[in-house]
Amino acid sequence: MILIRLQKLFPLIFVVSLGMVLFTVVIICPSLWRETITGKYFWLAVVMGITVVSGTVTFFYTFPKPKLRNTDVWVFLFVIYIVLNFLLLNGRPVMHWWLFLLMIPLYVMVRFAAENKMIRRYLPDMILLAVLVEAVWGLLQLYGLLPAYHHLYSVTGSLFNPGPYSGFIAAGVPLALGHILDKNRRKWERWLGVMVLAGAALVLPAAMSRAAWIAALAGCMAVIWKYARYRFGKWRGLWQRKKVRITIVACCILVAGLLSGLYLMKKDSADGRRLIWRVSGSIIREHPVFGVGYGRFPAVYGDAQAGYFLSGERTEGEVMVADNPGYAFNEYVQTGVELGLAGLILFAGMVISCFRPVTQKGNGSCALLAFLVFAAFSYPFSVLPLSILFVFLLAIPASSSKEMPLTIPRWGQVAGIIVCLGITAYASFHVLSRKKAYEEWSSLQLYYHTGQYHDLVYDYRDLYPLLSHQKQFLFEYGRCLSAAGMYEEGNRMFGQYLHYGNDPMVHNCMGNNYKSMKEFEKAEAAYRYASQLIPNRHYPVFLLMKLYHETGQDEKAAATAGYLLDKPVKIHTKAIDEMKQEALKILEDHNNRMIP
Repeated sequence: MILIRLQKLFPLIFVVSLGMVLFTVVIICPSLWRETITGKYFWLAVVMGITVVSGTVTFFYTFPKPKLRNTDVWVFLFVIYIVLNFLLLNGRPVMHWWLFLLMIPLYVMVRFAAENKMIRRYLPDMILLAVLVEAVWGLLQLYGLLPAYHHLYSVTGSLFNPGPYSGFIAAGVPLALGHILDKNRRKWERWLGVMVLAGAALVLPAAMSRAAWIAALAGCMAVIWKYARYRFGKWRGLWQRKKVRITIVACCILVAGLLSGLYLMKKDSADGRRLIWRVSGSIIREHPVFGVGYGRFPAVYGDAQAGYFLSGERTEGEVMVADNPGYAFNEYVQTGVELGLAGLILFAGMVISCFRPVTQKGNGSCALLAFLVFAAFSYPFSVLPLSILFVFLLAIPASSSKEMPLTIPRWGQVAGIIVCLGITAYASFHVLSRKKAYEEWSSLQLYYHTGQYHDLVYDYRDLYPLLSHQKQFLFEYGRCLSAAGMYEEGNRMFGQYLHYGNDPMVHNCMGNNYKSMKEFEKAEAAYRYASQLIPNRHYPVFLLMKLYHETGQDEKAAATAGYLLDKPVKIHTKAIDEMKQEALKILEDHNNRMIP
């Protein structure tokens, strides 16, 4: 009797835990640094433990015979490639790496669940429920009933930015439309689709994410194509009709006009992304096969951008839109940079293998298409809830992809389960062991932002072993060391930062430390590099001018002051006015000395 009850209990726990994984998106922990981001890490680590354990028990009680699918083989090859690429070309632990490891057992668990016809039916419902919660959350923020989590935007849902938030909503729109059109769905499921579609229609325009609009449109077109083929059969006969051809041509013109309007709506943003893609292309040409290493994009991009601006190929427009991106704003470009063409081919094979059943049962492939379109203009794989959503959207249609002629033996199934348990335990340990450190770091932020750097040196030193993977922590620790006069150790922290990112402010701080140590040539090199990294910034040029002035290099100081005064301003601030006033004073003093 007890065994029978357990057989019924564990599958229920397994399904509920999968839903809890999906609802990672709603987790917010105010006690942690970056409450909308880090809280989700620790929730996922706990819930994945429950999911894998309950899934393992369910597996052994039900003794299923899982089928090996084409997509599974591609996923296996892609994961093995990423692991080898990371170990050989990167190797330094980062939170993003541990979270990636958790995605491996998550895919296995969702695939295992999708093999059961009854459970597979409700997996899309779980996604729609999560999307509906986020849509309602965004509407409450829009009307001022809940706070947003970004000071510049009114709609972010439970995320930190309206971009990823909109992507999460957009991926659910094709599923919602599919539920509405699918007459085999129950009444409550179709009403769920109606509510999600209505919520998305209200919140997506307010979020102002062009990528999400395009993604939702592409996904909906795929759903309509699927149901139209089911109703009317092949399109060859329809294309022979004059009215159909005119309608299709008119739609193409309308879409072209829409895309042009979206470009002009935020032209500077679009031009900035185009610059990122151009510079990223130069990195791919230098490392075409295996890339620069998984997770290394933020670190290597800065060098490539500085080299691009020094090459003389730049335009003034590119100078003004240049910035310090942490992402390529195109996951395919970023994959090419980090994993090379080999990784890009494996990724393409993995996702393309899911589209075989697009005209068959389910709308998971249409939602996956919307996600992939969004990924061409954003950074969903760097946002944990969207990475989880991608795993669900990949694993659900994978259960209908082409079946492989191989049969997994029982010992292979058991070995796979043991590997999943081991990966989950390893990654969860590394994530959860840092929770207290993140809480303590959050409490130190109050003192850090009030400029009490000197008093925080030893507090940051205690947290360093657990937070040395976090580049923002390394930057703050470096500033504290510099304020305490520990210039060499401060520059060592800034040097570690450069393995994870490349910010001109880091080079400015390193230059200040070299200047304090009387190593003026190194200080000059640091300031110059910072000014080349993002040429529209004024502060590195100002620091270089001050260095020349204070070390008696009057000619160089005057020339740099003149350059600073003529430098175009991207965003006018009081600080720029103050820098230009000091540059004007240095230039006037130099000219007065030159008059006999």
